[in-house]
Amino acid sequence: MTPLHPEVWVVDDEMVNRLLARAYLERLGWQVREFANGHDVLRDLKLARPHAMLLDVRMPGLSGDELVRQVRALFPQEPIRLVGYTAHCMEDALQPILEAGFDQLLIKPVSFQQMAAALPLA
Repeated sequence: MTPLHPEVWVVDDEMVNRLLARAYLERLGWQVREFANGHDVLRDLKLARPHAMLLDVRMPGLSGDELVRQVRALFPQEPIRLVGYTAHCMEDALQPILEAGFDQLLIKPVSFQQMAAALPLA
């Protein structure tokens, strides 16, 4: 069954962060799936591809920056928009994180306007 709206996967080990991201993204019109870790994302990518992902950069186990490297390596031709977000980053440390393969990086707490600009539905 094809979703009525484009799908975004929210990947964050903190449930409260996933809930806030879901609220923003559904308000923007996205269909949202949540994941608590990167390993589940890799498993589900064998079956489906989202239009976009919002990835916590610093997660235990498989970090968001490692996950984005793997997604880019596994699916180099697929236009999945990959947006990272983190609470643990100084402005001068953003470039190495972006070089992992993110299209954009947000710093928590993220406002609705920032989320809308990073993941527009169009």
